[in-house]
Amino acid sequence: MENPILKAKNDLMKWISNLDDLDVLSELMEFKEKNIDADCVEESRAEYAIADGFDEQFAKGIPHDEMRRKTRVFIKSLPWKK
Repeated sequence: MENPILKAKNDLMKWISNLDDLDVLSELMEFKEKNIDADCVEESRAEYAIADGFDEQFAKGIPHDEMRRKTRVFIKSLPWKK
């Protein structure tokens, strides 16, 4: 099964590589500059930085002592063969 997006991209690349019209190329370059972030995920970067910042996530993490205790409990609960 062929991906229709890849086919469209290939068709556009072939068309652009054979294009000799400077006006059309300049319009394509303007379009590209206006849509430079089109391949990025659309979300507020400031909101992302505030909501999911490293410091906030680190503060929500498990303290070292609790992590060690949970790890020991987990390891002891494993079905070890003797």
